[in-house]
Amino acid sequence: MAKANVQDIESLENFAHAIASLRESARKQTDDIREQLQRISSWLSKELPDYWGNELRISQNKWVEAREELLRCQAKTRAEDETSCLFQRKALERATKRRQLCEQRVRIVPQLAMQWEQFRQEIALSVRQLEDIADSNLPLAEDRLRQSIAVLRQYIAQVSNPGLPPASP
Repeated sequence: MAKANVQDIESLENFAHAIASLRESARKQTDDIREQLQRISSWLSKELPDYWGNELRISQNKWVEAREELLRCQAKTRAEDETSCLFQRKALERATKRRQLCEQRVRIVPQLAMQWEQFRQEIALSVRQLEDIADSNLPLAEDRLRQSIAVLRQYIAQVSNPGLPPASP
């Protein structure tokens, strides 16, 4: 009979425990990933459009106010006075830029949400694969390792006590 040089079954048992720990960690991580993906989806599809829609309404109101202020100022001053109403012109310019930014964001956000959903579907496939590994491959590996440990323990017992009959598994 060939002799196996098994010196540390405890290391194999520690490895089996590590596999079990990895399985539980992978399950928790997949749940966390799904939760984060859902949060981002909700943010992009609901919260962000609401935010930029509100910002657009506010910027439109401020633009109207700035335009009215400029028109009032221009009505009060003479046409040849170029420096008058400078403050109102600058305010209208800022309001116009902000309104344009908000309009751009209102247009872009739905496109981003669609791109995100495509990306999320790709990621979901990888998450499912990780979950499958955690639910099937890792438990199988752990079981096989534990069976091997049991066989090695029987072997060690047999080698240590050569006169005893082999124990049944």
